[in-house]
Amino acid sequence: MDLSFGLQLEPQFGYTKEEIDNITNVVVKNQFDTLWVSDHMFLDTESQGKSAFDAWTLMTYLVTKYSQLRVGSLVLCNSYHHPSLLAKKISTLDHLSKGRIEIGYGSGWKEVEYDAYGIEFPSVKERLDMLEEGLDILLKLWSNEDKPSYSGKYYNLKEALCFPKPYQKPHPRLWIGSMTGGNRMLRIAAKYGDGINLAWSVSPEKCQELFKKLDNNCLKYNRSPADIKRSLGFWTRIYKDETDMEKGLIQEAEKRNITVEEYKERV
Repeated sequence: MDLSFGLQLEPQFGYTKEEIDNITNVVVKNQFDTLWVSDHMFLDTESQGKSAFDAWTLMTYLVTKYSQLRVGSLVLCNSYHHPSLLAKKISTLDHLSKGRIEIGYGSGWKEVEYDAYGIEFPSVKERLDMLEEGLDILLKLWSNEDKPSYSGKYYNLKEALCFPKPYQKPHPRLWIGSMTGGNRMLRIAAKYGDGINLAWSVSPEKCQELFKKLDNNCLKYNRSPADIKRSLGFWTRIYKDETDMEKGLIQEAEKRNITVEEYKERV
C-alpha cells in the first residue's frame, strides 16, 4: 500500500509567521510527505486582529523557503479564484518549485466569507456547476492546445495562451475536496480528479462506502479506480493524560450537543 502522511495548516486559526515556520520545521524534520494549507479569509465574525494569511501567497512562501518541502492546497475555493488566472498561477508556481505543489480544489461553502468579501454565494448546484467549468478550464489551459477557447455558462475563454505549461506532466495532481462525499462530488472526482480528500469526521465504514461509490463512478468515465488517490483528513488533539482527554471529549461533545459516545464514534 502506498501510504503517505501530511499535515494540514489552517491559517484562519490565527497563526503568526513565526508559528507557521515552527510548524513547517517540525514537518520537515519528521519527514512528512506534504504540508497543506486551507483557503480562507478569516475564521469567524469574532476574529478581529487574528491573522489569516492568504493561501496562495503562503504556498509560494513555503515552497520558496523550504526547498525540500512539497506543498498542497486543501482546498482552493473556485469562487475565490477565476479558473483561467488560477491555471496560470499554478503553472508558474509549479515551475518555480520544480514540481513540488499539489492542488486541492473545491466549490466553496463558507457563506460568511462570501458575504463579507462581496462574493455572490450561489446555490450548491450552481457552485458545483461552476466547479466543473473551472476544472474544464484548468485542464484545457494545461493541455497541449496552444490557444484554447472555452464557452460555458459561467466562464468564457478566447484563444487564451498559457505558457509555460505545467512543470509536472501532464499537470500537478488535482485533489477534489469534499467534507460530505456527496454523490455529485464523487462523480466530479471520478471525472476530473487525480485524488479525493474527505474530511473531517468520516468513519471507516462510511469511508469504505464512499470509496466504493467513487470506484463505480470511475468505471462510468472509463477510468481505473487505481488512478484516483484517496486521502482522509483528521483532527488531531494532544492531551496530557487520560483524565485530560476525557475532559476534552466531554467539552467537544457538549459543543456539538451530542453524547460523548456519539462524539467518540466520529473521532
